[in-house]
Amino acid sequence: MISERLKPGGFFYIVEFHPIAWIFDYTVSPPIMKYGYQQKEAIYEEYQGTYADKNSKMVSKEYGWNHSLGEVISSLAEAGLQIEYLKEHDASPYDIFPGLIKNEEGMFELPNKMYPLVFEVKATKNSTTEAVEL
Repeated sequence: MISERLKPGGFFYIVEFHPIAWIFDYTVSPPIMKYGYQQKEAIYEEYQGTYADKNSKMVSKEYGWNHSLGEVISSLAEAGLQIEYLKEHDASPYDIFPGLIKNEEGMFELPNKMYPLVFEVKATKNSTTEAVEL
């Protein structure tokens, strides 16, 4: 779908939470490894609060699907896009997981930087050149 909507030379850019971060259940403390990295079934979690207000009395109910980096990159490449880069980052602009600390740049990271929290990918649709007859 992405490739179909891009003009030749256009690019797709995504910054998203790293799939390795979603293998943990953060509703318990300390978080435990609970979900598969390449899990196909939906992940359901229910917890008090929201992403915008952790102290809210509201009960959040979320369904999510984890897509491995291999799945993301392969899907883009198989759709004919050229991967310009894949970068992984230790810090997140959002304090989403418990126990993150704010660094000097105002980003949030694990104290031990054990695994990346965010990834970014840029993929470009190749330009097509047509031969011109003289």
